Amino acid sequence: MYPSNFAFRVFSVNVGEYDTYPDVTDQTLAQGFSARLGSLSFYTLAECRWITIEIWVAEPSDEICLLPETVRAILVPFSVFEAGTKIADIIGLVEGQVHLTRGEYALVFELKLQDDVEYLNSAQYQENVADCSTQEWCRLTFYPRENSVQPEILRLDAWSEPTYPIDGYAGLNPTYPLLMEI
Repeated sequence: MYPSNFAFRVFSVNVGEYDTYPDVTDQTLAQGFSARLGSLSFYTLAECRWITIEIWVAEPSDEICLLPETVRAILVPFSVFEAGTKIADIIGLVEGQVHLTRGEYALVFELKLQDDVEYLNSAQYQENVADCSTQEWCRLTFYPRENSVQPEILRLDAWSEPTYPIDGYAGLNPTYPLLMEI
């Protein structure tokens, strides 16, 4: 998915298209996401050219578990009002749908730079470096819950600097409490 340089959306299918665009403020950028009722936008690590998104639906009894290579992880509440959730880039050109049952979820957003050897030795990597952009990897895990959870930064950019030079790195610097609706 092309995240339109810095973000992509996750939203309930019954939310109107216009209502899936949360406001972007300094505070929401600093916390890594912004939200409206039934809709979330997650921000990438830098000017992102391409993002691979894996989607998982956990069992209700599963504990939240992060991958060791995850650089940034954010937990947010997510409500599904009708069966189904969409994931889309900011400009609406790419969309996917996840079939979730109605209910409350703890949604965990995990993010890292694409940094495998194959990518780092590719022409695409050289082109991205020249354009000052990145390729990133994301895992979204929906954990069914009885009640809504509180938003939380689970991993605050677990590095002192990116593994390779990137322009536009937007590190997290959240102000608490984290904002859920703007």
